[in-house]
Parts: sequence; C-alpha cells; structure tokens
Amino acid sequence: MSVSLDNRRSSVALWIVFFVNGAVLASWAPRIPQVKSELGLSDGAMGWALLGVAVGSVPALLGTARLLRRVEARTICVTSAMAFAAALPLVAWAPNGWALAGVLAVLGAASGCLDVAMNTAAIEFQTVAGASILSRLHGGYSLGVLAGAGSGAVASRFEFTVLEHFLAVSVSLLVLVSVVSRWLPAGSVGGRGASTASSARRAGRTGPIFAIPATIGALAIAALLVEGMVTDWSALLISRDFGAGATVGAVTVVVFSTAMFVSRTFGDLVVAKLGAATTVIAAAATVTIAVIAGVCVQQYVWGSIVAIGCVGLALGPLFPLAIVEAGRRSSGGVALATARVSAVGYGAYLGGPPIVGFLADHVGLRTAFVAIALACCAVLFLVSSSLRRVDSARGSQLVER
Repeated sequence: MSVSLDNRRSSVALWIVFFVNGAVLASWAPRIPQVKSELGLSDGAMGWALLGVAVGSVPALLGTARLLRRVEARTICVTSAMAFAAALPLVAWAPNGWALAGVLAVLGAASGCLDVAMNTAAIEFQTVAGASILSRLHGGYSLGVLAGAGSGAVASRFEFTVLEHFLAVSVSLLVLVSVVSRWLPAGSVGGRGASTASSARRAGRTGPIFAIPATIGALAIAALLVEGMVTDWSALLISRDFGAGATVGAVTVVVFSTAMFVSRTFGDLVVAKLGAATTVIAAAATVTIAVIAGVCVQQYVWGSIVAIGCVGLALGPLFPLAIVEAGRRSSGGVALATARVSAVGYGAYLGGPPIVGFLADHVGLRTAFVAIALACCAVLFLVSSSLRRVDSARGSQLVER
C-alpha cells in the first residue's frame, strides 16, 4: 500500500474522530429544553447540571496531556471516542438534576480525553504528512455538531423520546469509530513526527499544562466560551424567551453548526488571505453586530436565527488559529502546545454554559447571553492588537534575514 493512500486513509479516519467528538454533545444540546422541562429544573439548576461536563472534562484534559507521554494518541482517541458515544444514552435515564450532572461529568471526562488526543494526533500527523489539514479536521468537528444538532431537530419534530434519539446516535457513532480505528495514524510513524512528539513530551515533564502565551489563551477562551454558550443555550433562548417553540429552537443549533462547519472548512484560506490579526478583528466585529442585531429583531425570530448563523461564520477559524499560533511560539513542540491550548480552550467551552445559567437566574437568559458575548468580543479586540504586533515583529525578522 502506498504512503499516499495510507495518509489519505489516516486523514479520513482523523476527520471522522473529530466528527464523532462534535456529534455527541451536539445531539444533547437541542434536547436540553425538553430534559430541563421533564426534570423541572430552573435555569440556575440546569446551569449547575451543565457544570458536570466541565467538572469531568478539565481533569481529563490535564491528565490526558500527561498520559500522552506514555500512550499513543491513537489508542486514547479510540478508547475515549467509544466511551463518549456509549455514555450518551445515560442522559435519558437521569432521574434528577444531580444524576444528570453526574452523567454529564462522565461525558465531559470522555470528551476531555478525546479533545486533547485527537488534536495531538492531528498535529503529529500533519507534521509527518507535510500537509496543512488542522482547520479541515475542525471542520469535521463542526459537521459532527451539525449532524448531532440535526438529529435533535428531527427527533423533536417527530416526537422521538430522548432515549430513542440518543440510542440511535450512540450506536451509529460506535460503528463509525469501530470502522476507522485501524486507520488512525500511530504517533510514532515517520521520524519527524515522532521526534516532534518526543520533544513535546520531554518538555511536558517540566512545563505546566497551562504554560501558553496569555494572548493565545485569551483567544482560545473567548472563542470557545461563545461557541459553547451558543451551542448549549441558543435553543432555549429561541424556543422559550423568543417564543418560537422547541422545533425552531433545535433548528437554531443546526444553523449555527452549519455556519461553523463552513467557516472552519475554509478557515485556512481566510487566515492566509487576511492574516491572523485581521481575522480576529473581523470576527469580533461580526459577533458584536450580530448579537446586538439578533436581540433587536427578536420579534422576527428568523432574523435572530440568521444573526446566530453570522456568529458561527465569524467564530469558526478562531480556535484552529489559536492552535497554530501556539505551535509557532512553543519551545516544547507542537503536540504539547496543542494539548495546552485544548485544555484552556475547552475548559472555557464546557465551563461557560454553567456561568450562563447562573447569570440567567439573576438577570435573565437574554441579558446573560448578550453580556457574555460582548465581553468576549472585547477580549478578541485586545487579542488582535497583540497578534498584529507579533506579526509585525515576525515580518521584521524575516526581512533582516
């Protein structure tokens, strides 16, 4: 078998792993209003339950970065992806908010392991193959989110129970992972990739997991905090606060996921054309305008849904950009930089929605949604200034050489 065919199969297998990671929690997101209603939870109680995802995820993110020194990323990808998909139906059996939080903690732990392992495997494979595929792989994640959200919309429309829906999703994703597991690239394939991973792991023995530039950490946190908030809370915002109903609420998540898929698929081209700093400025400006406009036209609910789609188009390239920038600045190797950015960014992605729930109990979901989005945009504007200075310094160094 040719190296080229091996590489194509490996890249497809990685893409499917990213897809699976996106599909699991996205299948849950459109059903949040129904589960919340069935369990009789307030916004604040639902926020505390959602915190279970972060409680499970953050330790797993940290532990997986250390585990990768001894275990191949491929092995962790397969194990965590199967555990992630298999645990989804447990949500439907949760009898109360505390049990729901416990199940979500299990999902969060599997998600955290998979997040770090798949990004590290992707960076190592990208280094070996000599092809830029990271943004495309994150497009696979976004398509998984779209598929999961779409399954939620269909299940709501045809009144499938949460258990029926989640069992169907779980079985489908388990089959996918089983089929592609043998094609996932091994971390030791190719001298350059192995040496990169090895140097990263050696550096990781002495470097703390969160040792990334503040600018990159802020970029990852701001981008994924808004993404997590929209994914978990937009269905409830549209269906309840804007009075559109459960089916339209689920469609909102589909629209957002579609926009994320499109923008991440073409994210490399956008960043190459505009540059890192301009991409971040454009994203911050677009999200600011879209959020304000979405609230102003809430009586026309489809206008608000279009605004949420614009948020997705703007956010898509930002997290892959954070990973690339961290790799450029890392002295410990790109694999370690990937693990660090994933730990910081996904901590915000999973920890942000509970914050929204807490604020919603005090100021209302609409106000909390807007306030967090605008605060994150302010951070992105500040980050863009720092990125512009770094780009200028990098350009000066190239000219001197």
